[in-house]
Amino acid sequence: MFRNLLTILLFIIFVGCRIDFVGDLYTSDLQDLAITKSDKSLNLPMEISFQVAACEDLDEVNRIISTYFIEYKNIGCSMGDDFMSYTVAQVSVPVVNNYEIFQALDNSLIGFVSYLSEDDLDIYIDAVINSNSYASLQNYVYNETFTELSLSESNLSIKLNNDLDFATIVVPPSFVDSEPIVFSESYDMDRRDMIIVKVSNVNTLYLEENMWTPLFSMKTK
Repeated sequence: MFRNLLTILLFIIFVGCRIDFVGDLYTSDLQDLAITKSDKSLNLPMEISFQVAACEDLDEVNRIISTYFIEYKNIGCSMGDDFMSYTVAQVSVPVVNNYEIFQALDNSLIGFVSYLSEDDLDIYIDAVINSNSYASLQNYVYNETFTELSLSESNLSIKLNNDLDFATIVVPPSFVDSEPIVFSESYDMDRRDMIIVKVSNVNTLYLEENMWTPLFSMKTK
């Protein structure tokens, strides 16, 4: 009886389950990682929002979610723009200069990769998902609630801060500072400029299916 009641409770808590991500990236970090020949990683802040049915009795939910991130700190629960409730946390996520490092770290559900193009003229920045962690979280949610967790319904946004003297950013179709762009566009950023890139639902679907997706690129010069 207790098991059945717990399953029903968790089903109510996790209904409509999705995770939204808002990461902070800095151009100098991305450049330094990309041009470094040896393996390198660092941790940068991210805010995550996990959709829940209500903001009560979330201790167990937060405990489980915390195992999939670095330095998890719950900062509350609030209503999102879609009028659904989200438990919100500050975490750290790894930013690395090759995919193998991220998988070897095995300490975060999500991270970023910054690497040079073959001609060394561009720096590519991708989002990457740890497939083992994602499968584990999916299994946990489904086994307890019979609800599917899907990244294709999630939002992924980047607050890109320029701490170089100057940077040129090329963004594929996305939302930039809430404005939709349907073709790749370049943005010249002076020092201390910031733009917010929210990837399209095409990117989140690609992330769901392939465990990575391109975000934007930087010119090396």
